[in-house]
Amino acid sequence: MSATTSRFIAAGILFVWGVTLVYFQLSGRIASYLHPDFHIPTFVAGIVLLALSVGLLFTFQSLGQTRQNGCGSRHPFGGGIRAIALLLVPLLFAVRISQGRFSANTVMNRGLVTDSAELPTFSSPVDPDLPGESGAPVDGSMMDPSEYLKKNAEGYIVAETVDLLYAAAEEGMRADFENKDVEVKGQFLPARTGNPNGDRFQLMRLFVMCCAADARPVAITVHAKPGTCFPEMTWVKVLGKATFPVEGGRHVAVIEASAVSETEPPKESFTY
Repeated sequence: MSATTSRFIAAGILFVWGVTLVYFQLSGRIASYLHPDFHIPTFVAGIVLLALSVGLLFTFQSLGQTRQNGCGSRHPFGGGIRAIALLLVPLLFAVRISQGRFSANTVMNRGLVTDSAELPTFSSPVDPDLPGESGAPVDGSMMDPSEYLKKNAEGYIVAETVDLLYAAAEEGMRADFENKDVEVKGQFLPARTGNPNGDRFQLMRLFVMCCAADARPVAITVHAKPGTCFPEMTWVKVLGKATFPVEGGRHVAVIEASAVSETEPPKESFTY
C-alpha cells in the first residue's frame, strides 16, 4: 500500500468518527445515549478527530522515507481494508440501525426497578433554599415542601418516577408528596402482576448514571380507570394524587390517577 493511500485511509477513518460524534451532538441524538455531563466532551472529541483528520492529510512524510529509515511499514491493523472493517463498519452499522430509544422488550429484559434499594445513591433534583434565601424563613420554622417543589399551571407538583420511588423508601421525602396532587410523565407499560381488576399500569422512565449502557427502567404503579390503555412505551402524562400504601411488606408508590393522556416525549428521555 502506498504512503498516500495509507494516509488517506487513516484520515478518512478519523473524519468519519469525528463527523459521527459532531452529528450526534448537533442533532440532539446524543441525549438518548449519554448523561448531559458528557455531551460537551463528546462534541469536543469529535472536533479534535476532525482536526486530526485534516492535519493528517497535510502530513507529507512518505512511506518510502519511513522504509529508508529502517522502519517497517506494516499497518497496525493489517492494511487498509482490515482497518476500515474494524474501525468503521461497526460504527456505521450501529448508527444505521440505532433507533435512539429502548423497545418494550429491552426494558422488560432489563427488569423494572420498583424498589429504590436497587438503584445507586440518589440525589434529589429539588433542593430547598437555605434560610434567608428566596423568602425561606429564618426563624427555624419548617417550610411546607409544596412551596418549593416545582408545580405546573394547575398547581400539581411536577415529579419524576424516581422521585416517588425514593419517597416510598424515605419517610422525609414521602411526606413531601403523600396525598399531594402530582404530575408525572413516563412511558406506558401494562401491569403484568398485581392487577386483578385491570385498573393498574406501570409508568416507566429510564434512570442513568452515565450512559444508555447502564440505564435502569424505573417504574411506579398508576391506579386509573379500568380500560385505560395505550400502546406499550407510549409517552403519557398522569395527573393524580401520590399515595404510598404498604404492599408486600414495604411502602410502594401508587398514583391515584384523575387523568391520563398521551403526551409528547421530553427532550431528555432519561432521568438522572
